Parts: sequence; structure tokens; C-alpha cells
Amino acid sequence: KELAFIEHSGFYFGFLFGCIQTVLFRWVISAPASDYALPPLGFVVGYLTNLIALKMIFSPINPKKFGRITVHGLFLKRQQEASAQFASKMVSTVLHSERIWWYMMNGPKQAAFETLLRKHADEFTERMIGYTRPLVITYMGQANFEKMRQDIQDMTVNEIENIIQYMHDYTNEALDLETEIRTKMQALPSNEFERVLHPVFEEDEFKLILVGAFLGVAVGSLQMLASFGLQQKL
Repeated sequence: KELAFIEHSGFYFGFLFGCIQTVLFRWVISAPASDYALPPLGFVVGYLTNLIALKMIFSPINPKKFGRITVHGLFLKRQQEASAQFASKMVSTVLHSERIWWYMMNGPKQAAFETLLRKHADEFTERMIGYTRPLVITYMGQANFEKMRQDIQDMTVNEIENIIQYMHDYTNEALDLETEIRTKMQALPSNEFERVLHPVFEEDEFKLILVGAFLGVAVGSLQMLASFGLQQKL
């Protein structure tokens, strides 16, 4: 919705600034100076159009009342809806069971995860043997008993990827990260919610403003050339 607003705002703000430009040309700037002023004015119009549109998305951070009118950043006004959409997108693309398990098994903490896995496998073995441990060691011998424990650890590490594929539905349901993220984000104050998502857009804001400015220059240049062409015909 916010991107659609930026697209539509180009028409409304462009029309408004165009009216101001018309007044300037009619009563302030006369030809031929007005023709040469078209490209720089186009730059200003394009720059201000995108700048104001972007500011309106995230500003003001907190609702401000002007009489009966309440002004609030368009994106921040949709905090409840945007939080739900953000949580759904994050869980479906990043924070789901498959990705989480893959990261634990193959990410930078892979060695720590394997150590933890071996520890729990060994503890499981000990619990299964229980009070029969002395008898098992007597029957198998200490060396074979230690080898069995190591074999169980190795088997657990080697087979974990095949095992967890049956756990994804349970993991997603147990963690319920979508609900957790949605409720936490919906409960954030406006200033904190703004800092969660605004940085994602900040990297490209200036580029978007410059695009508007250069488009304004292009349109202004075409207007200037068209004006010169008409003057030559006349």
C-alpha cells in the first residue's frame, strides 16, 4: 500500500507543484528565462514529490491532532496489519523449522551443536541403561561399552538430518513464531515499531528521491525543447 501511495502521490504532488510553477511563470518569471528554468524546476518538483511522499509514510511517528484531523505516518497507522504481514513473511521465508534446523547443523555454530547433540545422545544412553550399567559393563567389557556409547553418538549425528524431517510440523507448531513476532510487534510503541522496519527502506530512500529528481529534469528538458520548438514555428 505504501508503494502504491508513492506512485499515486507523484500525480497529486506533481499537479500541485505544477500549479505553483504556472503561477511563477505567469507573474514572476517571464520568457525566455522561464523556458530555461524548466529543467531545474523539474528537478525541484521531482525531488520534493518523492521526499514528501516518503516522509508521509513514516512521519509523524506519533499521531498528531490538528483540530478534527489526526495525522500519523501511513505505515505506522497500519501497525496491526503490517505486523501480521511481516510476521507471516518472516516465518514463511526465514524463521521456519527447516531453515532453523539447517542453520544449527551447517551454520557457524555447527561444532557447538554437534557437541550438544553428542552430549544428549550420551545422556539418553545412560538413562536407558539405568541401574543395569554395572551388569552391561561386566557383560560387554569397558572398552566395548565405551565403543557402544561412541557409536550411538556417531549414529545420532549422522542420522539427525533424516530424523528431523519428521519434526518440522511439530517444531513450527511448538515455537509458533508467527504469533510471537506478530503480538510483540503489534504491542511496540510507534517509535520502536518505526525503527524495526524503517531501516529496511532507508538504504534506498535517497536513490528513490534522486530518481524522482532526474525524472523531473527529463520532463522539464522536454518541456523546454517543446517550448523552443513552438516559438520557432510562431
